[in-house]
Amino acid sequence: PVHLARVRFAARICTVSSRLSPAGCMLLRSWSLNSEARRLQGLLSEAVAAPAPPAAAPVAPPEPAAAAACGLSPTRRGTSGAAPAEAWELALETWIDLKASGYAIEESRVQSLLPSIAASVPRLSRDCTHQLFEPSAQSGQPVFMKLLRAHRGQVNFLYFWKAFGEAMHMTGAKHDAGLTAELEMLRDRLLRRVEDIGGGMDDDRSAQARPERRVLPAWSLVEEVHRAASMSSAPNFWKRCSEVLVGNLGLEEISLEELTSIVLSWLHESQLWESEHGAEAQALTRRSLSMASQDEGLLPVYVHIYDVSKEESIQSLNSILAHKNSPVKFGGVFHAGVEVNGLEWSYGYSPSLSKPGVSCGKPRIHPQHVYRQTITLRNTKVVAEMIAEIISQLIEEYPGSDYNLLRRNCCHFADDFCRRLGVGGIPGWVHRLARLGAGVEAMIQSAPRPIRERFYG
Repeated sequence: PVHLARVRFAARICTVSSRLSPAGCMLLRSWSLNSEARRLQGLLSEAVAAPAPPAAAPVAPPEPAAAAACGLSPTRRGTSGAAPAEAWELALETWIDLKASGYAIEESRVQSLLPSIAASVPRLSRDCTHQLFEPSAQSGQPVFMKLLRAHRGQVNFLYFWKAFGEAMHMTGAKHDAGLTAELEMLRDRLLRRVEDIGGGMDDDRSAQARPERRVLPAWSLVEEVHRAASMSSAPNFWKRCSEVLVGNLGLEEISLEELTSIVLSWLHESQLWESEHGAEAQALTRRSLSMASQDEGLLPVYVHIYDVSKEESIQSLNSILAHKNSPVKFGGVFHAGVEVNGLEWSYGYSPSLSKPGVSCGKPRIHPQHVYRQTITLRNTKVVAEMIAEIISQLIEEYPGSDYNLLRRNCCHFADDFCRRLGVGGIPGWVHRLARLGAGVEAMIQSAPRPIRERFYG
């Protein structure tokens, strides 16, 4: 009770003091802390005198396969109201759950975990399960395994992403559009070129006779990017990719692992591009403008985005998305916070029970991150006192020890907070980039040490 009283009190003090001058803040906090100390002393006495309630057994979160089997979408954990996940999001999260070694996983392990993979595909019917994930009468091998195009007993993530997307397409759950769809088409053309050189599944040679490494000539990659630009609804995006690629490539051929790194970097950049130029960004702008007149006099709500540059747990991820030796160089991942009533609130990891995961500070200033941009949402009709109550609830519901880079991060908190303020969720691209960044980080951490040192420094 003392801890809950303390966090509720802190939220109210921060909310009220944000309206005062610095001198007023000091006086208010000095007076309030003395008063609060007396009140907490009374609460402590009551807590000591009262009998301790029975301890509740901890409830472990469901595993992805179990969640899917119960009708839960793995990507919606902690993201109520979020838009349906795209194929790459579900494929990436499933890949992490399979405990792959970086960009590759043993073919035998995928075979043994086919039921879990099938359970991760949304709306998968019994007929589709039989067609894709059960042995066929002709070859005795499931169709899904054939789509993976294993090479020397290893499955690459790009093939897994492609196969997973095919499974979602069969169920009608695949709705990727815009640059994501264009990138998937480019991925498929690049993989076909890799197979044409040798080492494809359709090759009649034995596994031992196939090339040890699957590679792609650098000029082929540049050529396919130019082709993508000529057919794109956003040619300037691909033009930028081509310029960065040509300026930093310096290679005659690209391995499949390096190609995976490049495609993931472009996937990351495509989400940022659509956040600024896509239909979702335009719809958000129209919504903000349409609500401006009727929201006068209410409290504005902003989502601030930061480039993550100093946080130790993200260093390895930035090394792939913006590594000095990478063939492509785009920005790394980011942090998000919500500003309302003059203060910015965010969520992060904290191993200490005495230090909450939710923190507040001055808007657009963070000791560990570099400010990038602001997203303006609608004004909230929630009054300051109720905002303090909402923050108190969030502090209790988001302890720092529960932070998870993939499934419960600063973006989940920001989305939850904004919905409770009645201004809708944060833009979908923020969630997508968070999932992508977290997924790639997990890939890097699980990669064998020689691969980590070679590609990520």
